[in-house]
Amino acid sequence: MKQWTAFGAGSALALLLGSTAVQADVTAEQVWQGWVDYYTASGQVVTSDASAMEGDTLVVTNAVIASKRSEEGAFTVTLPEVRLRETGDGRVEITLPAEMPVKISGKDPEGKTVETDLMVKQSDLLITASGAPEDITYDAKAASVGLVLSSAVSEGKELPATVDLTMKDITSQSHMVRTGGFGLDSTFSAASADLKVAATSSEAGNEGNFDLTGTVQNLAGTSKAQVVEGADLNGNLAAALNAGTNMSGTFTYGGGTYSASFKSAKDGEGKVDYKDSAGKLHFAMSKDGLSYGGESGGAQMNLTVPNLPPNLEVSLGSSIFDFAMPVAKGAAPQPFKIVTKLVDLKVADAIWDMFDPTKQLPRDPATVVIDANGTATLDVDIFDPATAQSTKTPGKIDQVSLNEVRLSVAGAELTGSGQATIDNTGETPKPVGAVDLKLVGGNGLMDKLVAMGLVPEDQAMGVRMMLGAFTVPSGDDVLTSKIEFKEDGSISANGQRLQ
Repeated sequence: MKQWTAFGAGSALALLLGSTAVQADVTAEQVWQGWVDYYTASGQVVTSDASAMEGDTLVVTNAVIASKRSEEGAFTVTLPEVRLRETGDGRVEITLPAEMPVKISGKDPEGKTVETDLMVKQSDLLITASGAPEDITYDAKAASVGLVLSSAVSEGKELPATVDLTMKDITSQSHMVRTGGFGLDSTFSAASADLKVAATSSEAGNEGNFDLTGTVQNLAGTSKAQVVEGADLNGNLAAALNAGTNMSGTFTYGGGTYSASFKSAKDGEGKVDYKDSAGKLHFAMSKDGLSYGGESGGAQMNLTVPNLPPNLEVSLGSSIFDFAMPVAKGAAPQPFKIVTKLVDLKVADAIWDMFDPTKQLPRDPATVVIDANGTATLDVDIFDPATAQSTKTPGKIDQVSLNEVRLSVAGAELTGSGQATIDNTGETPKPVGAVDLKLVGGNGLMDKLVAMGLVPEDQAMGVRMMLGAFTVPSGDDVLTSKIEFKEDGSISANGQRLQ
């Protein structure tokens, strides 16, 4: 399920947990109309069975917030009753049902239709609206808010799984301003979030079950969104972005612990215990591009799985992922980047002992780093519905910089960097530039692998011959290489032409 899920269903629930605004009077009708106008501007449809004042309270019955149905799917959020009470001092207190059904339909990666029924549950949720009709702020607090997966059906077959996510001690603030569309600034915090997942399999010969429980502490986030007048986020996100619609946010969390167990008639029983430290996530989307990423501190996992020694420990010192890409067509090159870092990956000695019982290989932590960026020119709008139906190449890469590549494992380390411009004037793109590579400890690692019998001598000889063609010695078990891509299409290594 695609763009309508990410913004539509999320925004429909986010505003329900919506901060403190300028002191002015706002009525219950104005607050409700503000919700209707916001969701309508976001590409959704709001309906209700009835809406009437009962004393100082506006009661809205069977309100439904729904996306416009498309081939990709749809969603609905049903609020059996919304009560908006005017407090007499210019504010409005909003109470929502303890349970609010959500239905989502869409396609899975295989193209199968999936119908999902969810239930939003809340305890002691109170939202207070204040301000003016064009400038409303919502303060919200709740003892708990949860999301429960009650059923999921794929092509008429029910998926045997349940999911229960509950956040506790929630505080949020949302400030909505109506000026040439809608602007929404929000903050959010929760003391903790608990997750429970259970699944069963009745497949003949492989009956079994899977259970997972987890808790993450100290969640917090901020987000901003600007939806321009007339934007249709469901029908044409590209047009909305090009008109000025944009959204961004950051999310932080404290340490978490998770435990999973599984049992299979075919594979046996197992257990996984996982613990991680604090981390953060970020996202942004506008006509200037799409970006998302995150980073996390240390993590540790203990595994007990069939056919392996018990209590296998795997740990990671830190990790980073950062991705950015252009989304709007234009004549000028636009930036992109991708960064992946896995630092200090350690595995238990019991795992090493399975293939290196005599401890010939160094058991130093492994590290993988890929850091690259560049520019690309798009000939289409990525989120234009027509683009999804086209087989045409969406654009071209103009320039690439490999800022760092590093692979360190078992006493050997490969590092590199380089850059190239891409000549797109011919039938096929042609890079012009150079990459510098350095391998330390490679021969020593190869000798150990041969001595251990993991690599046959003839294969090792082939690798050494290939390295000899591409590299030059630069010290004790140090090899370097400069790969150059020339304007005439030739490729050379250390001055020796390869192509």
